[in-house]
Amino acid sequence: MTKSFRHWIFWLGFLPAVSLAQTPASEPSYFISDLGDYLSAPARWDGQDWMKFGAITGGLLILSESVDDSWKREMISEEHPGYYDRLTTLGNNWGTLNLAAPFMLGVYGYGYLNNDDEYLNAGYNMFQAGAYAAISTTALKLVFHRDRPNSALDEAGWFKDGKSFPSGHTSFAFAISRSFLNSLDHPSLGTKALFYGLATTTAFARTRDNKHWTSDVVGGALLGIYTADFVDEQHRKRHNNGIAYAPYVDAETVGIQVRW
Repeated sequence: MTKSFRHWIFWLGFLPAVSLAQTPASEPSYFISDLGDYLSAPARWDGQDWMKFGAITGGLLILSESVDDSWKREMISEEHPGYYDRLTTLGNNWGTLNLAAPFMLGVYGYGYLNNDDEYLNAGYNMFQAGAYAAISTTALKLVFHRDRPNSALDEAGWFKDGKSFPSGHTSFAFAISRSFLNSLDHPSLGTKALFYGLATTTAFARTRDNKHWTSDVVGGALLGIYTADFVDEQHRKRHNNGIAYAPYVDAETVGIQVRW
């Protein structure tokens, strides 16, 4: 079974499962309603948000012109220490379902079996952030159609036939790492270093394998962080001061349930 096939099999089962999964206190899943808010978020951005977006876009373009080609040449060089290959293997596993899926399922399962809200929330939020990152990354790839470095003549291969920008492995890795850390109360410096290090290793691996430009993985990392923070913000809004809000719909009534 190929990696691509395993990927699609997992997602086809994973998306319906997470959309129906229960969060603590038997609250309904907000997967679909949050996804709508996530995809429509730019319509609600204010001037400051658009300034940040413009600055990030400009920075990625500068990175594309100034760093992408030179870093590609460095990564495909044969003169690298042996640990580069080990880091590449680790990074690719964290940025795919080989390592991330068992971790997410383990965190969620631990929370479920031990009635631990912190880990139950952490597992669910990682599922949600990972799925949103995968959806938005796929959409952006279809918009930019950037050639991958292993097939492009130069780093400016935008709007052609490729699917290089942004890096899906990297956006997924940072979404999972950031979401897990956001869900913990006061994670230690060592825990932060571990999970951000894993995500950074994924970014390194994608350039080391010559599958992505530097600007691809930076863009993917920013997208993953944004996605995880969005999911965390939605969760906190519903649980602010111990109050949980849920949509209520029946044959005659549409409203909001409040639980505390």
